[in-house]
Amino acid sequence: MKRSTLHTGKHFPDKEIPRLLLLRAAFIIITAALLWSTVEGNSVFAQPATAPATGKTGATVAPIRTAERNITAPNGSFVARLRQAPSDPRAGEAVNTEVELSEKVEGGFGGAENQPVTGTVVARITTAAGETIANNIETHAEGTPPRAGVYGVHYEFPRGGEYKLIFNVRTQDGRSFDADFPVSIVAAPVNWLFWFGVAALGIISAGAIFGYYRSWRNENADVYGERVPASTAWRKTVPVAIAALVFFGLGTAALAYFTPPNERRAIAALPPAPAAGEAATSPVTGDAALGGSGATITISKESQLLFSIRTAPVEARNIVAGLKVTGTVQARPDARAVVSPPVSGRVFLDSKITTGAAVSKGQRIGYVEQILGAPEQAALEAQRIGLRTAALEQQARQAEQNALAQQARTRLAQANRELQRATNLLEVGAAPRRRVEEANTAVLIAQQEVASAEQQARIATQQAQLARASIERVDPTRRFPLLAPVTGIVSGLNTATGQQTEAGAQILNIVNLSTVFLQAQVFERDLPTVRESRRASYTSPALNGEVYAIGEGGEGRLVTVGQSVDPNTRTVPVIYEVPNPLNRLRDGMFVEITLDTTGNQTVLSVPKQAVITEQGRTFVFVFDGGEQFERRVVTLGAEGQDYMEVNYGLRAGERVVTEGIYQLRSTQPG
Repeated sequence: MKRSTLHTGKHFPDKEIPRLLLLRAAFIIITAALLWSTVEGNSVFAQPATAPATGKTGATVAPIRTAERNITAPNGSFVARLRQAPSDPRAGEAVNTEVELSEKVEGGFGGAENQPVTGTVVARITTAAGETIANNIETHAEGTPPRAGVYGVHYEFPRGGEYKLIFNVRTQDGRSFDADFPVSIVAAPVNWLFWFGVAALGIISAGAIFGYYRSWRNENADVYGERVPASTAWRKTVPVAIAALVFFGLGTAALAYFTPPNERRAIAALPPAPAAGEAATSPVTGDAALGGSGATITISKESQLLFSIRTAPVEARNIVAGLKVTGTVQARPDARAVVSPPVSGRVFLDSKITTGAAVSKGQRIGYVEQILGAPEQAALEAQRIGLRTAALEQQARQAEQNALAQQARTRLAQANRELQRATNLLEVGAAPRRRVEEANTAVLIAQQEVASAEQQARIATQQAQLARASIERVDPTRRFPLLAPVTGIVSGLNTATGQQTEAGAQILNIVNLSTVFLQAQVFERDLPTVRESRRASYTSPALNGEVYAIGEGGEGRLVTVGQSVDPNTRTVPVIYEVPNPLNRLRDGMFVEITLDTTGNQTVLSVPKQAVITEQGRTFVFVFDGGEQFERRVVTLGAEGQDYMEVNYGLRAGERVVTEGIYQLRSTQPG
């Protein structure tokens, strides 16, 4: 085979020369390209697809997120305004945050102005679930010169997720409060230049190893007389493989240093906030004449989950709205009972009877023990003596009757023997048949005498036993049972076990609250409304805001409208009967009752918790289905227990925010 000599002095087969030259040329070209892209490409690929404007230093001027918190503490009212850049922070980026703290101070003429808060401010970062990520982060003054009440924090979040940035403030005069803001961190986009460079380094390293391996086998084939064994070639290639792996590792480290695996943005410092009276750097959205109506707020889906934002549709409903009155809860007359002892004495209640215990009708709940006085006991002793005398007489009569019964049984035995003897003589013809008949008659008479005597003996025995029992029942202590007259709950105990109680005293009260009366006091001028109303609703603080309907579409009914007017209050009692959910309504509790005056008319309405009132205007937050929320002024009509009529500002089918409104109100429009 024809060989060629390179300047190194080594001999290679002619067909290997182009391949080696091409491999070395590719190695040099790709390495140079990687080094150039590492130095120059970082400023290109590290920017987002839609790069914002840059400042004089070349750092990205990212959009600024603003938020505000109104904090009412026992020792003052404060305002915390947050500015954060970028508004969409990524994992691994330094997030620039500053908070401006001020206190609301009433002026000398009744006007309120904000004074900057000075003191010690430290920050801490937790997850949305409350797990602490960083604690006691020192803050620094912001601005040149530093602005009073403005504190800055720079922090790099290692990974994406939902976090809370909490500022712990302690003022110079010793007061303290906290201000927290949610922060949503997203994962940084992948930097494909890094992975392209890693792939290129891998190809170069693998190409160098396998190229040297093949070249060495072909070059030394004539030395071995045949193709070089693979094991020998691989051993010769080990130094080259080590050098290639070192090259791959160093190249990857250089790429990671100059071009990280994820895109990084160089974030510029926060620009100074506009001073009082200066125009803001971003336009204010919304109609100022309507208090900001029409302003839009952007909340990411992750932050919506963090804020627990919930919405409800705007739709036509048949709401219960009209006359509102107050009422009280009353137990039904047939479901209330008082337990009283029939006689004077000491009360003994069962161990399970206590306030709140459930009892059923006819259940024995205790007894009353009556003890006689001295005169009654003397009379009772005389009665006991008389009973003892009667008992002795009955015992004597019992003995006499037993003796008579024994004599009758003896005569019966004699008559039986005489009958047997007469029968034997008749069989041998020694006695006439008349003798046998007479003996048989005597036996029958004796049997009747025995039965009568035994019956008299049993009666005498029973009378003697009754006489002895009467003696035992004559006792100066008597017990009378106490029974529950109705099924219900023991609502009050007025005595203790062993306490002396007079006859007719109230020992305990039993009430059944499964169904109760609601008694409302309605002014006489509103009586026509009550007569025409077919529906009502009620609620109470004990029901946690739950509203229950009465009449059509609900449980309960109107029982009666009073027939007389209270001369002092000029009101008429109106009584409704309603079921008591889980017995949460208590006897005597106040309730708020709304008597429907709208009839069966359906009106466009929203939940009451969606309505916000600020500075004399009423707003709702309208959800557009994505990440936008619009602050919109509305005009309301009739107010029900749980819904409010909307006369202007909303359309059927739109959705309004019912939960998470605080977070929306504290987020600045943008």
